[in-house]
Amino acid sequence: MLILLAFSPSAYAQTVEAEKTYTITGKSKRGTLGDAFYDPAQKTYTLTYVTKANDRKAKFQIYTFDYDFNFLDMTEDEIEFEKAKTKYKWFKYQGELYSTQGLYVEPNLTGTLVLREKKITHKFDWFFLGYYTTTDVLQKLKPKTDDGRKYFYHGHAEDNVSGDATILVGIKDKMKKGADPYSHFKNFVVMKVNQDVEILNETSFSFDYPMTPVFTRYISDAEGGVGGMVFVFAPMGGPGMGKVADPNKNNYAYVRVDAKPEVVDNIRFDSYAPYWPINEMVVDYSSDAVYLFGPSAMGKDKYYNQLTSTSKFKAVQLMKVSDNKIEYFTETDLPEFEAKLKKPADQKKAPAYEGKKFAFASYKIASNGDFIVSGQRFKPSKEGNQYNDIVGFHFDSKGKLKAQYSVDTKESNKYAKANGTEQFFTENIANTRMYWFQLEIVGVAMARGKMLSYPSIGYIDLGNDNISNFISLGGEEGYYLDPSYPYLATDGESKIVFFGSDKKGKEIWFARVMLD
Repeated sequence: MLILLAFSPSAYAQTVEAEKTYTITGKSKRGTLGDAFYDPAQKTYTLTYVTKANDRKAKFQIYTFDYDFNFLDMTEDEIEFEKAKTKYKWFKYQGELYSTQGLYVEPNLTGTLVLREKKITHKFDWFFLGYYTTTDVLQKLKPKTDDGRKYFYHGHAEDNVSGDATILVGIKDKMKKGADPYSHFKNFVVMKVNQDVEILNETSFSFDYPMTPVFTRYISDAEGGVGGMVFVFAPMGGPGMGKVADPNKNNYAYVRVDAKPEVVDNIRFDSYAPYWPINEMVVDYSSDAVYLFGPSAMGKDKYYNQLTSTSKFKAVQLMKVSDNKIEYFTETDLPEFEAKLKKPADQKKAPAYEGKKFAFASYKIASNGDFIVSGQRFKPSKEGNQYNDIVGFHFDSKGKLKAQYSVDTKESNKYAKANGTEQFFTENIANTRMYWFQLEIVGVAMARGKMLSYPSIGYIDLGNDNISNFISLGGEEGYYLDPSYPYLATDGESKIVFFGSDKKGKEIWFARVMLD
C-alpha cells in the first residue's frame, strides 16, 4: 500500500521534492534489507530483502519503485546459497560459521614486541546480514634482528583482509658497555609481517635525538586493508636526559610509509607548541593530501612526554601535507575561536570551544579548498562518554579559521547522549552551500535492536560563512532512517534521498530533498 505524505515546501530550508511510504510484506519485515540500488538509466529503485529459507537456501523479495517512489512490482526468489552469492554480488554469505588466521600484535611489560597467532571465528547473523567475530590469541613469538637485538613496540596496524601486520618498532641495543639506552627512540623500523611471522619487507629511518611517536594511523587501501601508515614524532626530554635530548622541544617529524612499506615522506617541522596531541587524520583520496588536526598546549615550555596529563588547551593546530611537503601549518588560539563563533538564528545559546578534547565526527574539503571538521563535546562518566553540543570548525584553503559553529542537538535522551550524533557533509552543485546532516537519535527499537534516528538538515553559506537553522525530517511522523541504507543514490549532487521505516519496520519511507 502506497501513502503520499502531505508536506509544505516552504516549511523547509531545503525543498522536499518527494516523500512517500509503502507497506511491505510480513516476510520482508521479518527479513533484512540486503541491498538498495538506484538505476540511473531506468530511474528506478530496487530494494532486496533477505530471509533464510532453510539450511541450503535463502529467500529474496525484490521491490521496484519508480523515480518518485511509486511502487512498480515485487518478485520473489528462493535460491541456494552458493548460487545466490553469484547472482547477488553483495550477498557475502560464507557459511554459518568459519574461521581465519591472523597476527595479534602487542608489547610485553617491558615494551618488547610480541607477535602472536590469532584465530578469528566468524558467526553469521541473518538479522544483520553480517558476521560477528570473536578472537582467540594463540602461540607467541618474539622476533629478533639478525644480530640478536630486540624490537621495541611503538605501534601497528593489522590488515584483516590479507592477515598481515604493519608494525613500527625501535631497535634496542644489547646490554653492553657503551650501549645507547635510547637507541629504540632514535632508530626505527617499519616492517610488514605475514601470518607465518615472516618479514615480507621493511624500511628504516633514524633521528639524532630521542623521539617518541605521538600519533600513529593507517591509510586504507581500496579493499579496506592497510595501504600505508602515518607517524608523527615529538622530541623526548626531561630530568635525567640532559644533553641527550633535542634542545628544540618543538622539533617534530612527520613520516609516511606506503603499503610495501617504504618511506615516502620524512619531514621535519617546528610545532607551534611542544605538546600537540593530534585528534584526527583526514586523507583526501582524490589528491592524496593528509590533514592533521588537534588541540595544542600553547605557552607551555616542556617536552611532549612531560605534558601528557594536560587536559585544557589554548589553541588548535591544523596541518596539510601534500606533494611530499607541508602545504600549510596553522595555529588558532581560543580568543580567535570565540571571536568567530556562529550559531543558527533560532538557537539561543552558543557555547564557544573551550580547548578541551572533543569527539571527531566528520569532515569535508570544499570545492574552494576550505576544510571543515565537526565533532561533539562530551563528558566522561562511568557509563562512558556522555555527548552533548555539536561543534564545527571552518578553515580556508590556507588553514586560517573562517568560523566556529555551535549547534545544539535536538535530542538529549540517554541513547543520544551515550552514542553521539552521526554527521556528514555534502556541497550543493552550485558550490555556494555546504549542507550539514546530523542524524538525531530518538531511541532503540528493542524488537529489532536498531537505533532510531532521523535527519536534521542545515547548511553553511560558503559565501559569508554563516550557518542556517536546522530542519528535521521524518522523526515527527514516526519514520526513522534505515541503519544500513540511511540514504540512497540519486541523479546528480543536487539531491539526496533519505530512506527508512516506521519503528516496527513494516512501513518503509522515502524522502528526496533538493539541495538548493
